Amino acid sequence: MDASTAGTGRRRAPAVLGAALVALIASAGACGSGGGTAPSARTHEPPATAATTSEAFARLDPAAFADRMQDKGAVLINVHVPYEGELENTDAFIPYDRIVGDSHLPKDKNTEVLLYCRSGRMSEMAATALHGAGFTRLAHLEGGMRAWEAAGRTIIHNPVHGADATAH
Repeated sequence: MDASTAGTGRRRAPAVLGAALVALIASAGACGSGGGTAPSARTHEPPATAATTSEAFARLDPAAFADRMQDKGAVLINVHVPYEGELENTDAFIPYDRIVGDSHLPKDKNTEVLLYCRSGRMSEMAATALHGAGFTRLAHLEGGMRAWEAAGRTIIHNPVHGADATAH
């Protein structure tokens, strides 16, 4: 082997090792990200995923949500602010960000609570907060009133409830 061949071999080894190191770092980063979900504030807990949050509350499509609305004793709560309509037979209007401790919530934390809003974002946050407060039977309307309407179901617009929700 002459000096040029030996030098080339030595130069290739670091390049190959460098490429392997880049591949290893890239694959480790992809695995630790939780599929794009931001990690929780406390690093010792896994990031929230569909599997972990679905245990806290049910995410129901409009048909399943309508079925649950028929359950005796279930409490139907609109958490959207500002008021943009409602589902028939809504029991309470409670802003999503002030739901914990609200006097309109059932006293029994094992009562089935059905939450909805316009898009599903606010009801999901309300469900998470209520779960943290000890409520055990929670469900939210995935996709909110938009999904409800898209499924051919009716949204009611009651100006009195709109005023009540704003005053709450």
